[in-house]
Amino acid sequence: MIREASVAGGKAGYTESSPELEHWLARHVAQGFAADALVLSMLRSGYDDAFARQAVAAAFAPGADGPTPAQPGRPAQPRPAATAGNHAVYAADGGDRQVPILFRLAAPQVQLLQQLLTDDECDALVALSRGRLARSPVVNPDTGDENLIDARTSMGAMFQVAEHALIARIEARIAAVTGVPAEHGEGLQILNYKPGGEYQPHFDYFNPQRPGEARQLAVGGQRIATLVIYLNTPEAGGATAFPRVGLEVAPVKGNAVYFSYLLPDGTLDDRTLHAGLPVASGEKWIATKWLRERPYRSER
Repeated sequence: MIREASVAGGKAGYTESSPELEHWLARHVAQGFAADALVLSMLRSGYDDAFARQAVAAAFAPGADGPTPAQPGRPAQPRPAATAGNHAVYAADGGDRQVPILFRLAAPQVQLLQQLLTDDECDALVALSRGRLARSPVVNPDTGDENLIDARTSMGAMFQVAEHALIARIEARIAAVTGVPAEHGEGLQILNYKPGGEYQPHFDYFNPQRPGEARQLAVGGQRIATLVIYLNTPEAGGATAFPRVGLEVAPVKGNAVYFSYLLPDGTLDDRTLHAGLPVASGEKWIATKWLRERPYRSER
């Protein structure tokens, strides 16, 4: 999206609309991209700040084609896809498919998406990762380096954005469902937990008061949301738990739990403290996607 924005116009302080810009805005609004993300794209392409915000607001205005504006890190408003008895069944637009929403929690913002990936896509991601699995590190809050700690016992494989055709297709679906452009995502991480494997309670966002974590903010800004996709169904255990709200999400192959930790006032929601509970039997495979407030570029 950022690259497309650069051809929509763009000398410094550019303040004139064009059919190309209007078409670009309409198309990305229809795809469910977040309003603030579109503003950021225009600013990076050289548009004037006030003009960019005005143009994006107009694209989302009543009567304009497109869905309800999405806030950064929040999916566009879902719409009823079908009815079951007297209850509406809601779905998110995944671009190439409709993705049913099994539940939505408002505070903190958590959604459980049903069959975001097909069984074949799950199996293919697992197969892609097997040759590059290594012990999963965490960011050291004091140095910014990646260290191994006992609280995280998984094996993992990292992929670059759009590294493989399958990954590119999945990332496009994630962008459509969440309203966050693919360029704002870190590379997809595939994780494998053996029996007893867990990830103890933690936050995914960075603490800017810690020097090591502040260093991470330079390559895409703050993390604003997380998507965890379950690539298999463990025999027992392995739920994703949110202890501050008493919620546990069972790992079911193809399903995905999405949670946003950026509040409307820009602060971070500590109710998104979460954990990967120990695998009691069998093994667990997941794919994790972290989303940033700005386009992400790896330090590697």
